[in-house]
Amino acid sequence: MGKGRPVRTFTTRYFLSLGNVFFSLILGVASLAFCAIFFENFTLELLKGADSLREWLVSHSTSPKMEIIARLILHESAILVVGFTIAARIVLGAIIMFFAWLITGRADHIT
Repeated sequence: MGKGRPVRTFTTRYFLSLGNVFFSLILGVASLAFCAIFFENFTLELLKGADSLREWLVSHSTSPKMEIIARLILHESAILVVGFTIAARIVLGAIIMFFAWLITGRADHIT
């Protein structure tokens, strides 16, 4: 809070970043649904890849307890949702940086 910055600036930045995460999640799920509807073969290959990743991660478990936890948490659809959400955050961040650059002439103050 130093140098005269009001508290609402930090609160605003917190809620803007939280909104960014929430919007990225919604955008990731929507893009996954779009892929599932219009690109069935691609989505099927992604699901098979996610299953391979899951099995690889589970096979490297160090104990039965860790394997149980990994099998409970990791699921193909969860891996795909996380992947699409991360991709949506990257795209959304690039769009925000582009518009910040257009408006202010610099994009380094966003981060």
